Order: sequence, then C-alpha cells, then structure tokens
Amino acid sequence: MFALRNIVKLKYLFISVIVLAFVLSTLVGVYSTYKGNMKLMQEQTLENNRVYALKLAETVDKFIASTTNTLSYSAAEIANNLNNINKLQEEVNRLYLHGDTFSSVLIVDAEENVLVNAPQTLGEAGKNIPFLKELKNYDKYKPFISDPFISPTGRKLIVISMPIYDEQGAFKGVLSGNIYLYESNIFESILGQHPYENGSYVYVVDTRGRIIYHPNKARLGADASENEVVARLLNEKHGALTFVNTLDQPMLSGFSQSERTRWGIIVQTPYDAALSMVGQQVVSVLKIGLPFIILSTIVVFLLASQIVRPLERIAEISESSVKEQEMKKLKEIRAWYYEVYKIQEALIHSFSFLHGKVNTLEEETSIDSLTNLLNRAAFEKKIQLLTEQRKDYTLVMLDVDWFKSINDTHGHIVGDKVLQALAIKLKESLKENELACRYGGEEFILVFTETTVEEAYERVELLRGNVQQIISPAGKPLTFSAGIANYPLHGIQMKNIIGKADEALYKAKENGRNRVEVTNV
Repeated sequence: MFALRNIVKLKYLFISVIVLAFVLSTLVGVYSTYKGNMKLMQEQTLENNRVYALKLAETVDKFIASTTNTLSYSAAEIANNLNNINKLQEEVNRLYLHGDTFSSVLIVDAEENVLVNAPQTLGEAGKNIPFLKELKNYDKYKPFISDPFISPTGRKLIVISMPIYDEQGAFKGVLSGNIYLYESNIFESILGQHPYENGSYVYVVDTRGRIIYHPNKARLGADASENEVVARLLNEKHGALTFVNTLDQPMLSGFSQSERTRWGIIVQTPYDAALSMVGQQVVSVLKIGLPFIILSTIVVFLLASQIVRPLERIAEISESSVKEQEMKKLKEIRAWYYEVYKIQEALIHSFSFLHGKVNTLEEETSIDSLTNLLNRAAFEKKIQLLTEQRKDYTLVMLDVDWFKSINDTHGHIVGDKVLQALAIKLKESLKENELACRYGGEEFILVFTETTVEEAYERVELLRGNVQQIISPAGKPLTFSAGIANYPLHGIQMKNIIGKADEALYKAKENGRNRVEVTNV
C-alpha cells in the first residue's frame, strides 16, 4: 500500500491542471497567431517591395523622358547655330550645370567631329568620336539611349543622344549627354534611400544582368545574371520572390523593369529583419499579459483552496471517524458535483481571460500600429466581402503631397506625425460602417458605403479643405491628392476599383496635387 505522504492532495492537482491549461492555451494561441502574422508580414513585405520597385521604375522612366525632352529642346535651339561656337558652348555648359544630370555633354557634327564639350576640361573638342558607331543598335538619326558601356577612356557610361535637324529637315549632328555610372550620383538622387529602415536596399541591373547601381560600391559592374531574382527579372517585367542570396541570407525581393531603358530595379529586404517585428509584437503581448496570468493564477489558487476545503474536511472525518453515524454522513455528501461545478466555473473564467487576450492580439494584427487605421490585409478582406455581397460603395485613394520631401527634410519621426495627424482627420470624416485604411507608406483609402460619386467628391473636397487648414508637424499646411472610383459604376472587382482610384490619384498629382479627381468610366 502507498504511504499517505506519497499521495498528492487534490488541491495541488487542481492548481497544477489549471496552470498547465493556462500555459498550453497561451502557447498554442500565441504560436498560431505568430505563424499567421509571419505569413502575413512576409506577403506584405513582398508586395510592398514589388510596388516600390514598380514606382522606382516609373520614376526612372520619367527621369529619362524628362532628360530626353530637355535634349530635344536644346537640339532644336542650336540647330541653326552650329557655326556659332560661343552659343554652342553656352548651351552645353547650361546642360552640364543644370540639375547635375549629365557627367559630360557633347555636340557632334554630321561627320562625328566634336564641336564643343562640357566640361571644357574634357578636351574632346575637335576630335572625331567614331566609337559611337560601335554602340549596340546606335542610330545617330534618332533619339537614342544606350546600355552601359566602357568608353575608350575607360569610363563606364550611358549615352543619351538627340539628333540635330535644321528647319529644312537636314541632319546637322548629334547632341549627346553622358552619365558616368561610377562617378555620377544621379541614381542616388532618383532612387534615394529605402523608406523603411529595416535593412532594405535597392540596386539596378542593366539588360545583361550587370549591376549599374548598388549601395555597396564594390558591387558595381558585377555580373548578377545568375542571381535568382535577376534571372526572373530578365524574363519577367515585374514580380516578387523569396530566395536565398549568395551569402546564404534569406531575402524578400520585389522587382520591376523600366519600360524605356529595360533596366531592372530590385528592392530587397532581409527576411529576418522583416519578420523580427512579428516576434517583437508577440513578446510585447506576452509582457502585457503575463501579470494578468499571474494574478489569475493567484485568484484560482485561492478559489481552489476554498473548493477543496470541504473535501479535506471529508477526508479528515473519514480517516478519524469510526462512528457509523458519521460514516453515513460521508456517504450522503455528493461533493463530486459541487467540485466539478466550481472547477468548471474557474476554468470558464480563466479561459475567458485567455481568449480575450488572443482576440486582442488578433485585433492588433489588423490595425496599422502607426495610424490606428485598418492595415492593408484587413482592409482588403473587408472590401472583398463588400464586393462579394454586391453592396454599393465609393472608394477614395489619397496620398500625402510631397511626403518624401517631408521625410528627407524633417526626418521619419516628423513624417510619422504627419501621417498620424491625417489619420485623425480621416477617422473624423467617417460615418457608421465606413472604412479608413493605411494602404502603404503615405497612401490611404477611404470607403464610403451607400454614397454616390458626387456625394463622395463633395465629402472628400470638404475633408481636403479641413486638412489644408492644419499646420502639420512639418510646419506647413497639410495637403493631399485623391482619386475616386465607385462599385459597381467603375468596375465589379475589388482590384479594378482600387486600380481605377489609383489612376485618378495619379491624375490629381499630374494636375498639380492638392486636388480630387474622379476616374473615367
């Protein structure tokens, strides 16, 4: 027979089972949420990088278009003044000094002799430069943008050339702007620093997969064509990919190709850096919840002691009593029902607390931590549900004007305060059952239910006027540009509605910003 001292008391069994239930339930809930957030964060990072790479590619295309237009204007200006060396020199000096775009500028006559150059220390004036003929697909009679190549002087450069025709249409020569890749900071100016300070970076490859821009200057000129992302980029225009780089480091990469130059823009974020935020969120929730769990355990301990105390009394009576009358009393006590009821009550109380914490954690994953608006993933689920239910709504996509300038001038902390100030106004503008979302970066989306396009336009105009009266944390009036699209007027799929609103937003930007545009049907 077992000695009585080796038998565990029921009180301690209660406490052990309840604490174990707390721990296991907490671990399972936190682990499930952690895994879900890991997947969500990975998908969000890939999509953010893909969209950012696409925007950078569009920026490069706009830069090339602007540069080409500048050269075209200059070519027309000097077409009938090729004999005026002073005027030619004045024009190339202007192009060379304007905007820090070109590393050098040349004007070449029809026989490929350099008439003037800037800077004048280049010393090309009077020389013949037939090496331009060796450029792949070069046609001096048409506007031309070269792939990166090495000149006879040993510099790696890109040539943007514009033919010169006089008023009679006769070919007179070529105006050539050159960008020295390893010496110019033009890519730094265009691409800038990645907005998320989490180890993300941008690099650019040419049509053969060679690196022409990289934050690490030692990588310039390296052949990256065997890189998994670059290989995908050379075959596809844009996309996103999770892969392991040559340093065995998992990366989350988004990529896009410039339409004009076919250069590849690649945005990469270290996997560990992107997902470390999820771990930080879980640790934060555990720190908040741990005192409550400890407090609940103390309360359960006290309750368990009260529940078990009658049973302990019964044990004392049955052990010490020899009277038949007292034994009869023991048999008549139905202590098992009372015990089960009290344990059930304690567990219900405890699990209610635990589930409340898990629900809170799940709710936090649907809210953007900076603005307290819906995040993109939660928003897309809600708007997809509205679309599937065929409920009319008007979607407004808006973007803070000149936000990159705010970040560059005042820093990201002030930039975050600007976003928070706008988010407050967006919330105040909503009616019941309407949505406000931070879609990414400085982009926000509002969803007005049971609202026509005209009504939405008036509401957004009113909101724009109210916001414009705010002096933002950057010290200037806060303005935004907005685009409006309606379901089902402008489309029957969620992506179409968002795309239409985005097109209208870009139209608002092109028309001067601080305005609202409605998409064309």
